[in-house]
Amino acid sequence: MRSSLLCLLPWLLVSCGARTELPTGSTSAGGNPGEGGSGASVQVVGGAATVGGGGGGEGGEGGVGGVQRECDPETTQYVYLVTSDEELFSYFPETGAIEFRGQLDCPAGMQQPFSMGVDRLGTAYVGYTDGSLYKVSTLDASCEETDFEPGQQGFFTFGMGFALDSVGGTKDTLFVAEISFNGVSKGLATIDPDSLLLNYIGPFSENFSDRIEMTSASDGNLYGYFLNNTGTGGWVVEIDRNDATILSSTFIEAGNGPSALAFAWWGGDFFVFTGDDNGTTITRFDPDTQTVQVVGSLGAIVVGAGVSTCAPGQ
Repeated sequence: MRSSLLCLLPWLLVSCGARTELPTGSTSAGGNPGEGGSGASVQVVGGAATVGGGGGGEGGEGGVGGVQRECDPETTQYVYLVTSDEELFSYFPETGAIEFRGQLDCPAGMQQPFSMGVDRLGTAYVGYTDGSLYKVSTLDASCEETDFEPGQQGFFTFGMGFALDSVGGTKDTLFVAEISFNGVSKGLATIDPDSLLLNYIGPFSENFSDRIEMTSASDGNLYGYFLNNTGTGGWVVEIDRNDATILSSTFIEAGNGPSALAFAWWGGDFFVFTGDDNGTTITRFDPDTQTVQVVGSLGAIVVGAGVSTCAPGQ
């Protein structure tokens, strides 16, 4: 399963747009996250956690009576990671702790997860390689089918991420960037979580290739990461959420070659997850100091990451 997925993940050549400053943010955790059991082996070296295989225990409980709560620390304070083997992990960047949350039970047949976004309440939206979209609990990885119709506006597979509608607000929007592996991306769109209709915004203003993942930050702006197809690393870009204009780009070194990809913002920093047959490397980019550091690894291929707009620094 892993080799078939990696064959679909070519690197891409990115041209840089005009340079502007990337966001800054607080590293305050804003509360302690809940903890659950884990059967995975974890080794912390220099503040970074390396996790091997193995099953994990259950995470903490959700809101009272099973109802999700606004900014519930059990579900919204983490970066969530989904792997090519349909495993769900939580990652807490402040400590480097990685916890196995569960095995996805989505009725996707031989298809694999492709990308993931997490809404404000901590529910994950996981896209699969056939274009289907599922809602997944970040507590235990249980899966719920949706009526999303693949292929709307030519979007079958896409990178994805939720962004606040306004600074300090409580509503967010799911943004998606088309990935066809056949030339440049068709561009940017949104998906309404209620109607599951895709609304096309437009093509990216620069001729980027189509391997992109997205995230957002406390300023409500949208950010993406494009892989470099001529070597290591890639470009962190700011995207105008209204018309898909590329506002800025910064090249960083991350990863060791053609790989699976995931991208998230947490606590003022960007985190890039690059995976191959040997597992996934976690790289942190601090936009304030322009420093790049490998901060952890996971013994599985991460193909999607998502973070709630309630998370620290959001």
